[in-house]
Amino acid sequence: MRKGKHGARSPEQAIAIGLSKARRAGVPLKPPAPGKTSARTRASAERAYEVGQGKRKPRSKSRRRSKAVHRALEHEPRSSTSRRALSKHAAKTHRRR
Repeated sequence: MRKGKHGARSPEQAIAIGLSKARRAGVPLKPPAPGKTSARTRASAERAYEVGQGKRKPRSKSRRRSKAVHRALEHEPRSSTSRRALSKHAAKTHRRR
């Protein structure tokens, strides 16, 4: 997310993209526990984790789809990943806890 190639709609989306990239890169980040997030998010995190741990082959990249996703994300604001936005998000989640 911090490579400057594209933005995100919100700090939450930026964090989700970063977590997914880290899992796929092999960082041992366990998927969220049942009940913490939606079943769809959890399943996606499990798949990304398995890919990163070498237990599953990554899906072959559809050039057309990945280009479409990249172009869509390029239109999103960069400010949602700023230090200020992420700090605001951290404070908000801390208050919720």
